[in-house]
Amino acid sequence: MSPSAGALLGLLWAAGLLLIFLGVRSGRRPRLADRLSMRDRSSAQMEAHPIGAIWVIALPVLTSLLARLTADHRGSEFLRARLRRAGRSDDVERFRLEQLVWSGAGMAAGLLLALIVIARGTPPSPLVIVLPTVLGAILGVFLFDRSLIAGTRKRAERMDQQLPTIAELMAFAVAAGESPIAALDRVRTTVHGDLADEISICVADVRGGEGFLSALRRVSDRSPSLSVSRFVDGVAVATERGTPMADVLRSQAADARAAGHRQLMEGASKREVLMLTPVVFLVLPIVVVIALYPGIHGLSFAIP
Repeated sequence: MSPSAGALLGLLWAAGLLLIFLGVRSGRRPRLADRLSMRDRSSAQMEAHPIGAIWVIALPVLTSLLARLTADHRGSEFLRARLRRAGRSDDVERFRLEQLVWSGAGMAAGLLLALIVIARGTPPSPLVIVLPTVLGAILGVFLFDRSLIAGTRKRAERMDQQLPTIAELMAFAVAAGESPIAALDRVRTTVHGDLADEISICVADVRGGEGFLSALRRVSDRSPSLSVSRFVDGVAVATERGTPMADVLRSQAADARAAGHRQLMEGASKREVLMLTPVVFLVLPIVVVIALYPGIHGLSFAIP
């Protein structure tokens, strides 16, 4: 038996013993303290499951590790702002835990790749095992961060598309004699989407006792779109200075539509080059071959 096959069998044997131990532990009778406790039934069922048992064992270690990772107050505040702009919960510990899960998945993929390379006949060495594992962990964290950036960018695009409609509806409501907060309340019940959800949070904050301007500033802080931030700043300035709100909202809607038009033109100009790629590399070579092949074939028969 080769060393790689022996290592693989040993790993499978250890995994089997771990599963047997967890199965025996989950199948034992509950203690009196467990039966008398007022815990949630779902959490108790989770702890009874083998995966839940692993979670209960690893939770204190992960908690201490997350406490060290989130020790920097400024880094945690910056991360909370990023999470809010992405439309996610601003729980930093949960984000760090998801990072660890993605890193663990990358480590497992790297270790699996190392075992496959060893099984194909490569001599086992620490470099062959450690290097793919470390690179997989780093790649997992990088991909998770990229997914957060991509989610933030898509949310900004959706908000940019919803902004002109919301601005025009607010302009109509304000022109009809409603206050800005009443106009926001009417808009949030009419429109659905990411920007409408942020408006709902703003209305709820104002009804909870927060000032209108501070609630608007928080919408700007949670929004990843520059157009939405300019829209909020315009509404705030109009509220502070007493400028006619309807005119400001109409101009904001026109600016948002012009910005959307510019983005469409820029996207079309970028995709124009991509549209030429199949023409240049696929259609044009085939046309050239079809045009030249009869002449080349005739020349091959004419030349002795």
